[in-house]
Amino acid sequence: SFLLFFPMVFLTPAWMPRDALTGWLAAIATWNPVTYIIEGLRTLFIGWDGAALGKTLAAVGGMGALSQYLAFSALKRRTTP
Repeated sequence: SFLLFFPMVFLTPAWMPRDALTGWLAAIATWNPVTYIIEGLRTLFIGWDGAALGKTLAAVGGMGALSQYLAFSALKRRTTP
């Protein structure tokens, strides 16, 4: 999971505002779920923004659901003869 998550952090606005990103990096940051997690955490420190927190919860829920689906699919393949 580290090999997947670590590069995703560099394709997010963790190091600069999303408005400063241009071209392909802005497009990737828009579709990257880690972007919304980072922006949600940032809004907890700076000030409460309901829309950003909602996107964060949706991103966490989506990533959790996808991870569970992939884990259960792999478990089913390994345990069924």
